[in-house]
Amino acid sequence: MRQKLRSVLCLFALLLVLLPATASANGLPRTSIYIGFAGLDDSITHVALLGSEPYPRSLSSPPEALTAALPDGWYVWDWISYDPKDQPVYFMNVPYPGPFRVAVLHEDNTLLVTDEAERSRAMQTFSINAQTGEIATSPIGFGLLQQFACTYVTTILIEMVVLLEFGFKLGDNIGPFLLVNLATQILMTLTYGRMLLNDDWGQAIFWAFAIEAVIFVIESLAYARFLRGQTRARRVAYAITANLVSFVIGALLITPFYTALRL
Repeated sequence: MRQKLRSVLCLFALLLVLLPATASANGLPRTSIYIGFAGLDDSITHVALLGSEPYPRSLSSPPEALTAALPDGWYVWDWISYDPKDQPVYFMNVPYPGPFRVAVLHEDNTLLVTDEAERSRAMQTFSINAQTGEIATSPIGFGLLQQFACTYVTTILIEMVVLLEFGFKLGDNIGPFLLVNLATQILMTLTYGRMLLNDDWGQAIFWAFAIEAVIFVIESLAYARFLRGQTRARRVAYAITANLVSFVIGALLITPFYTALRL
């Protein structure tokens, strides 16, 4: 058992060295603004993202009908030809304008411009009423709740497999197993998860390791105390192994996970 525990610790140390390079190569979720339409009008031809200052980089020329009808003091930051089968429209240019508006150009060259909106997280979806121009988005708390629900379920499934592989009986340990993971996933969501939503990748990478180290300690102590059916050393070994496996798998899945949910 001691040899197995040392092997797990050595593997974890190696992954701490290699994982930042892997994460860098894999890439964190790209910042983006997604635009969905309610009351969709098939006559839409172009959609543009507007800022209150000129765009600081070179930009391919948007349609003249679009620029000619812009309200005073607003400039095109990005634009896209609209295809109703390709929903939602998304903009991935960085930097983004602070307050922004969305302009919707129709076939008859009429332009619908939304009210002002503000991007508050990395991947954010806005819904536009194509008839009135009203723009809305879900609160950040909803994004955190989505994130928590998905990461909690994923972690439970991964660590449950490891629990069974270590010879623990699920029926005897389901209570502490679920409660400990609930507490640690709430901690992870409110720290690392919130930074990801806020597009703070640099701090998120640092805190991913810092918070995970705290979780390793918390779960090792909790499982050593509350799991049943195996020795104390095996409970600690399980806690370390389960966290290591879920941490690595989570790092590999983070990009497709965030892209799918558009958090």
